[in-house]
Formats: sequence, C-alpha cells, structure tokens
Amino acid sequence: MGEPLPDPVQPERVAPASDYDTFVDWNRRLVREAPFFSSQFESHGVRRVLDVGCGSGMPTLTWAKWGLDVVGVDPDASMLAQAESNRAAMQADVDAADGSIAFATGGFGALQALGLGTFDAVTCTGNALPHVAGVEGLRATLADFATVLRPGGIVILHLLNHDRLIKGRVRSIAPVVRETADGTRVFLRVMDYAEGAILFDFVTMQRPAGAWESGAAWDVTSRRSAHTALPGDVLVPALRKAGFSEIARYGSHDGTAFDAERDESVIVVAVRA
Repeated sequence: MGEPLPDPVQPERVAPASDYDTFVDWNRRLVREAPFFSSQFESHGVRRVLDVGCGSGMPTLTWAKWGLDVVGVDPDASMLAQAESNRAAMQADVDAADGSIAFATGGFGALQALGLGTFDAVTCTGNALPHVAGVEGLRATLADFATVLRPGGIVILHLLNHDRLIKGRVRSIAPVVRETADGTRVFLRVMDYAEGAILFDFVTMQRPAGAWESGAAWDVTSRRSAHTALPGDVLVPALRKAGFSEIARYGSHDGTAFDAERDESVIVVAVRA
C-alpha cells in the first residue's frame, strides 16, 4: 500500500480554530445527531460524560445543556480557547439546566493520568479517533477509555468509514462551501493511501466579498495529516481486547445498520464489560 504511517500522527485541523465552527454547520449537525446521543445516554443511565477530542466544544456544550456533567478534553490549546469562547455564550443555558461543563488539556492514552474521576460515557466524535499513533496507539487509547469508564459505561465513536475509503481508494470528500461576512471559504479534503494510513490534504480556499467582480485570486492554504487506518477488522477486535462488549455499528445517527461498502461514516457504540 505504500510508505509506512508517519509518526507521530498530526492532529486534523482544516483551518485555524476560529474557523473550525465555520467549517462545521453545527446547527444542522446537532439537530441531526442529538437524538441519537440523547437516546444512548438515557438508555445507559448516563449522567457524566467525557468528550475526547472535543475541539471547539459544541457537542460537549450541548450535552451540558441537557443537564449532564460533561468534561471536554483536547490536546490543542487553540481549540480549547475556542471552546471556552463558545462556553461563555452558552453558560446561562448550562446553568439553567443544572448541567456542568469543564475543559482540560489532554490527548489519547492520557485520560486516567488527568485524575478526572469515573464517567458513565466516553465520546470520541468528529473523526478524532484516527489520530491515534498506529494500531498500538489505538489499543492504548481504548484501554485508557476503559479505565475512566464505570462498569456498564459506554463508549461512542464517530469516524469516517475507512472500509469504504480503503476498498475504493476514494480520493476526495465533497467540498464544503461557506459564505461569511468576510467572503467565501471552500474546504477541500483530498486523500492518498499509505501502509496502515490514510493521508489527508486539507485545503482551504478563501476570497473576500466582492472578489468575483474584482477578479481577485483565491488565497489557498493546505496541510497534510496522516490518519491511522481503522477499518472494522482493526477497530472491532481492538475494542474487544480493551474489554468492551455489545459492540454495535451504525451507518447514520438515525440508527440505520452500518453498510461498510456505502456509508460515509460509522458510529460505534460499545459497553465496558
């Protein structure tokens, strides 16, 4: 399949932290995803949630607004600064629901060392999990998840469907176009493949408002991020090895069964035995 996975795996950032919430249409995404998480949390008696790779904290804050006690962890200081900014705008809603929210600096495999206590659920969404450093990094990460979960607690993972990407050698994901007060921004993701890895080039194109009339060129920036390949035959055995059972995979947040050949992403729910 090509060259070995670069080490360490770089964090995925399609734009500066302040632009991340522009890239993600949170209003639409949370409306689509929230019922799934609400149902899982309710059916498993979840009151305390650890959101790993929380980024700008939007899902984390949503769960706190449901009255849950939530901690968001991310290794990127700029993302945590954006999360704190988002919290300032939503703190009144969190307080009104008797929820709590905190953010902490931390990465994969280092959760137990943070001394945050025990949780009912660990979430890792937004395609964060492939940033583990190879299969050994995956195993260490999942084992660390288990150490901070109570028995019967759940882990919820959401990532791109690597089975489909690898089998089809998919080269790109549909571009995201956003119109902002500053102009037009286009986010592109182009993929290459290496042994045990998917290499993403994140390209951001921007031009100011009125640039079409003036003929101004696009301002283009890009960076490469290596993701550990996590098809089902890698991820599911690693979950079992870490002590998880009742592993269920879904193709969307409406609870549809996962189709490895067609679905764009996969949602995995597993219980700590």
